[in-house]
Amino acid sequence: MKKRPLEPIMVALCLLSGPVFGQESDPARPPALTGPEPEMLLVEVAVNGDLRPGEYLVARRHARWLMRPADLSRLRIAIGTDEAVTVEGERFIALPPAISAGLDSVRQRLELNVPTDFFEGQKLSASNDRLPPTEGALAAFLNYDVSLNYQRGLNGSGFVETGVSDDWGLLATTMGFGQGLGTGDVVRLESYYLRDDLSGLARLVVGDTVTAAPDWSRQVRFGGVRLGTDFSLQPNLITFPTPSFAGRTAVPSNVELLVNNASRYQGQVDQGPFSINQAPLVTGAGEVTIVLQDALGVERRVRTSYYVSPRLLARGLAAWSLEAGAERQDYGIRSFAYRNPFVAGTYRRGIADWLTADGRAELSKDVRMAGAGVTMVWAPVGEFGLVVAGSQGGDGRGGMYRLFYSRVSPAWNVAVSYQRASRRFDQLGIDRDQDRIAKQMQASAGVSLGGGGSVALTWTDLRYGDGNGAKIASANYSLSLGSRAFLNLYAIRSDLRDAGHQTLFGLGLTLPLGQRSSGYVQADRRNQLAELRQTPPMEGGWGYRLSAGTGDSDRQQAEARWRGDVGEVSLEVARQGSEEGVRMLASGGLLIAGGGIRPTRRIEGGLGVVEVPGHANVRIYQENRLITRTNSNGIAIIPDLRPYEANRLSLAPSDLPLDTQMPDDRMIVVPRYRGAVAARFSIERRNPATVIVTMANGQPVEPGADVMASDGSQLFVGQQGEIFLPDFKPGTTLKIDIGQGECQVTLPAAKAGETLPRIGPVVCHHGDAR
Repeated sequence: MKKRPLEPIMVALCLLSGPVFGQESDPARPPALTGPEPEMLLVEVAVNGDLRPGEYLVARRHARWLMRPADLSRLRIAIGTDEAVTVEGERFIALPPAISAGLDSVRQRLELNVPTDFFEGQKLSASNDRLPPTEGALAAFLNYDVSLNYQRGLNGSGFVETGVSDDWGLLATTMGFGQGLGTGDVVRLESYYLRDDLSGLARLVVGDTVTAAPDWSRQVRFGGVRLGTDFSLQPNLITFPTPSFAGRTAVPSNVELLVNNASRYQGQVDQGPFSINQAPLVTGAGEVTIVLQDALGVERRVRTSYYVSPRLLARGLAAWSLEAGAERQDYGIRSFAYRNPFVAGTYRRGIADWLTADGRAELSKDVRMAGAGVTMVWAPVGEFGLVVAGSQGGDGRGGMYRLFYSRVSPAWNVAVSYQRASRRFDQLGIDRDQDRIAKQMQASAGVSLGGGGSVALTWTDLRYGDGNGAKIASANYSLSLGSRAFLNLYAIRSDLRDAGHQTLFGLGLTLPLGQRSSGYVQADRRNQLAELRQTPPMEGGWGYRLSAGTGDSDRQQAEARWRGDVGEVSLEVARQGSEEGVRMLASGGLLIAGGGIRPTRRIEGGLGVVEVPGHANVRIYQENRLITRTNSNGIAIIPDLRPYEANRLSLAPSDLPLDTQMPDDRMIVVPRYRGAVAARFSIERRNPATVIVTMANGQPVEPGADVMASDGSQLFVGQQGEIFLPDFKPGTTLKIDIGQGECQVTLPAAKAGETLPRIGPVVCHHGDAR
C-alpha cells in the first residue's frame, strides 16, 4: 500500500480553517501536540502482531500518533481523551507513551504494541442465546390412556385429555372414567386456559390449577386465576447467582472453562481483559479452571473455587405469584366441588448474590396466614435458611418456624432441617389435624469414596397434629462394578406408630445387558425379586419385562410392550398366590392440524409436524437421535418437543432418491407449551445425467478440463471424457476449455424414462481460438 497524502484542495481547506483543539495539551506530557498540521495517513493496523481487517485514517504530529475514537473502539483500545484535536471536523486522540507505535512504510502498516491494561474488557456468556418461538399453527389434540383388566371379571378405566392451542395460548380439559373414581362413570379433573408472556416470563392460568407456594407452605389445588413468574419460559436462564470468571491475555487466545475438570465452555478472546458470565456450573461447591492457549500452543491455567445454590435468586431477579379462587375438594372423585374462597400471593427476590428473601400471604374466610424467609450462602461453609410464619384462624393464633443448613460438594454433602408448628397454626389445604405437620426434622449426609463407591445416611422424624408420626433412619452404600453392574447395599430402621419398630437389610444388583436391556436382583429379609427388561426403541419397536418374586413380593409377571408412531400398547399377565389376572394398556393421541387428523403417540410437550413432501419412510432425527419415520404422505409427528427450547431436527438424506436435492437437511424449531409448529423440508427434484464428450477425432476430451454450462454452472471433465450434470436439461450448451481454445457442445435429449442416463458420445466442436 502506498503512502496517501491529502489532496491539495484538502490542504488548502486546512490552511483556511486552521486546526481546532478540543483542549490544550498538558505541557508535562512530551512531546506536545502543538505545532504544524498533523500528517494524515491511510494505513493498515496490527495490534500486538495481529493484523486487523480494514484501513484506518491516522494522524502523525512530530513523534506522536493520533487515531479517531471510532477506530480505537474498533480495536477495543480504551484511552483517555485528555489529548484530543479536531482536524477537518474529525476528532483525533493521541496515543499515550505506554502504547508504542511504528510505521512499516513498505506495507503502509502501523504496528501497535498495546499493554493489556489499555484494552476494553470482553464479556463472554457461556449460556446459549434465547431463540424466539417458531410461528405456531392452530392445532387440536386428544390424549388417551385406557386400561382393561380381567380378574374375576372384566373392568376398565381410563384418562382423556383434550386441548386446542395456537399462539394465543392453550385451552384444555382432562377427564377420568371407570372404576374407583366415585359415584359416576366419568369425572372431570381439570379445565383451564393458559397463556404465556415471554417478555415478562409470566404465565396466566384461568381455571383449575395449583398454588405456587414456597417449599415451607402447602401446595393447594384450586379453581380460579393464577398469574405469576415462570422461569421455564426461558429454560436456558440461570436464575441463581453465579460468579464471573475474569482474566487477561496479551494475544488472541482460545479459552476453555472446566468445571470440576469437565469442559463446559469453549470460545475465543482477543487481547486484553475478559470475563465469562452465566457459566453453567454444578450447584454446590466446586472448582473452575480457566485454560488459555495462544496460537503458538502456549497454555496457561487459572483455578478458583466457588459455591452456588439453586435456592437463591440472582441479585435483582424477582419471582412472584398471585392466586384467587376456591379450594378444590375431592379431586378425582367429584367433578365440581369447590369451597373456601381465598386470595394469596408469593414474592421472592435476590437481595444480594448471597441473600434471597421470600414471603407469602394467604387470606380466606377461615384462614389468614403470612410468613417470610431468608436464604443465604456463606462460602465455603454452605447454605443457611430461616422461615417464620403466623396465622389467625377459627381456633386462634398459631405460629411456625423452620431452620435449615446444607452443603453440597463433589466429595461430600450434608443437610439438616428442623420445622416446628404450634397446634393452632393454620394455612390453606389443612382441613384436619392429620394434615398439619407439628414437627419435622430431617438430616442427611453422603460421602464419595471415588472408585470405592459412595455412602449415604438419612434420618427423618415426622409428627402430625393428631399425634401420628414416623421415625425412619437409613444407610446406603452404592458401587459401580465397572461398566457392567451397579451394586446397592441398604439398611432401614423404621418406627411407625401403627407398625412398631422394623429393621431391614438388603441388596440390589443392576446388570446392563445391552443398549436397552438390563437385569435386576433385589433381596432382603422380607422380599426377593428378580427382573429382566428391555425397553422399546424410541423410533418404535418391541420391549418386554419379566419378573418373579417371593416373600411379600410373591408375584410373577410377564409383559410385552409395543411402541409405534401412533401410540403404545402393552399386555401383562400376572399371578399372585392363587390369583391370576390379565391387563391391557393402550395410550396415544390424535392431532388435528393442517387440515388433517393424524394418530400419534401421547402429546406431552410441543408438537412438531414434519413434512418431507412426497417421500415416505424417511428417517427423522431429534438431537441426532432417530425418533420416527415419515408416513406414506411424507409426514411425521413428533409429540414431545421441548417447549421454548431449540429443538434440532434433521433427516437422513440417504433415504431420498438420487434425483432429489435439498437446501438443508437440518432445522431448528422452538415450539410454545403444547403448541404445534411445522417443520417442512424443501425437496427439489433433479435430473442427474452423465454425458460423454469426444473431440472430432473420436478421442475423449482430456480429464480435468473446465466446463461452463449455459445456465452458469461450472463443471469439469472426468475420466474418458465424462461430465456429470447434477440437473440435466436437453439443449444445454457446454463450453469446454481445451487448452488452445474452447470447444462447444449442445446436449441432445435422453431416452424417455431412463434414470441416471448416459448420453453420448457427443462431439465437441471447436469455437474461436483464444
